[in-house]
Amino acid sequence: MSIGEAPLGPVVRGTTRGLLPGPDYEHFCESIADVYVGVRPERPAGGAFAADFALYALDDLAVGIIATPGVSAHRDRGSLARVADDGLFVNYSPRSWALRQHRREHRVAGGSAVVLDNARPFSVVVDPRRRLDLLSLRVPRGMLAPKTVSLLPDLDDRLAASRSGALLGAQMGLLSRALRSGVTAAARSMASAAVELLDAIAADDPDAPPPARVDSYRAYARSRLGDPALDVGAVARAFARTPRTIQSAFAGEGQTFSAWLRDERLDRARELLSAPSNAARSVAWVARTSGFRDVGTFHRAYRARFGSTPGADR
Repeated sequence: MSIGEAPLGPVVRGTTRGLLPGPDYEHFCESIADVYVGVRPERPAGGAFAADFALYALDDLAVGIIATPGVSAHRDRGSLARVADDGLFVNYSPRSWALRQHRREHRVAGGSAVVLDNARPFSVVVDPRRRLDLLSLRVPRGMLAPKTVSLLPDLDDRLAASRSGALLGAQMGLLSRALRSGVTAAARSMASAAVELLDAIAADDPDAPPPARVDSYRAYARSRLGDPALDVGAVARAFARTPRTIQSAFAGEGQTFSAWLRDERLDRARELLSAPSNAARSVAWVARTSGFRDVGTFHRAYRARFGSTPGADR
């Protein structure tokens, strides 16, 4: 296991492979405890507990990526009494699994996102014949909007039934691929966008006032800033609305979608330029990662917004 300071904060990586049966299981539980507070998998009946893990700190958020044998995990009332925690987990796995919480069982399809309340008892149920490959975004309860917290018992039903829930699953998949591939520069923004999208899903109501719908559009667009094909039409298709509907929602707040998107991309670019981990990256890479097709266009827009050049802000 290695511990070091990375641009995202402390990162812990480790494996139990090569350890003796018994100590391997205990080592895994102890190593992930700071993120998976109070959560323990079932102890295997026999044999080795071959597991890999990586834990990332992203400001007030944390991400755990674990790959374990196909054993279920639980948090019962005894665990809640011993180790209190008010965090929530936005969980994502490419494989199907099940969550039992709030007196319901949610069958979670591979590639979907589901929210787990770590302040309530739960069981994670997996196929014992397959390994569990899971990414968990740990979110302090206080970071979420009050409405999101109030909807927790019903939130997973909403995620499973809505187009916006599929968008959250896609966003979590992007975060998983970025971290697993070592492309960590934009991971903080990706994780924050997932939290914003979760709040937007909770707030999204056909009868809600326009600002709630605009928040949903913004959260989706922020999760796709690096895609140069993102435009008002793409947002409209994602929400099964017309481009005029999206434009009208932004106009109600005194702005256009295209101007808002340009400024968001420029803010992302400035953040990437200032990150020490990107010192060796070219300005062209920053432009592409922020969603700009053309470096010249990026330079002109950057100077117009910030009064300096991208190179000067490194």
